[in-house]
Amino acid sequence: MSRRLPPGTRPTRIELLKVRKRLVIAEKGHELLREKLDAMVMEFFSLSKRRDELRKKMEEAFVAAYPALFAAEMAVTHREVESCAAVERTLPDIPAIEKGIMGVGVPRFDIPDPLREGRVPGYGFSAATGRLDHASDLAEEAVTAAIRLAEVEGTLLRLSSRITSVRRRANALDSIMIPQLKGVIAYISDYLEEMEREDLFRRKRTKARGEERRW
Repeated sequence: MSRRLPPGTRPTRIELLKVRKRLVIAEKGHELLREKLDAMVMEFFSLSKRRDELRKKMEEAFVAAYPALFAAEMAVTHREVESCAAVERTLPDIPAIEKGIMGVGVPRFDIPDPLREGRVPGYGFSAATGRLDHASDLAEEAVTAAIRLAEVEGTLLRLSSRITSVRRRANALDSIMIPQLKGVIAYISDYLEEMEREDLFRRKRTKARGEERRW
């Protein structure tokens, strides 16, 4: 026989039953891993599409915010804009909490709405212009879009890592463990069949010798 048994494995019927049970469990585990992997890949592509949409939205928001800031600088001096920015309401700390997607812990930012408390700017009304207020609002939208994009990209990063891990486990079962178990089952089955044939041959020979002695 070309097949070999792993160390500690005996070619017995009890061992054969044990290995067959292990094979059933391994095949079921492989099936579940493949189903989980397929679901995770689908979720990954869905999030990738969402990421592209958010990136486009963020880029459009910044493209709109910069001209608005330049327009505000045209309405007042650059120094006045910097002075207003220095006393403008700062962004709050944005807590990051963890949520589960397909059993993977991913970050989620609890972004307040509006992003900054109150709608009254920190700079004085005398210094404010409609263009400066507009630039401030567009900048806030751009920052919010960037945070949303970072959230999805962080999710994609962790999901990608888990997909790699699950695929590796599924491949190990499919390419290594399941074939090995099938090989052990085939070896023990062949061994037991051979033992049965030899036993049957011995019994027939013993019977034939017994009949010869009677004559």
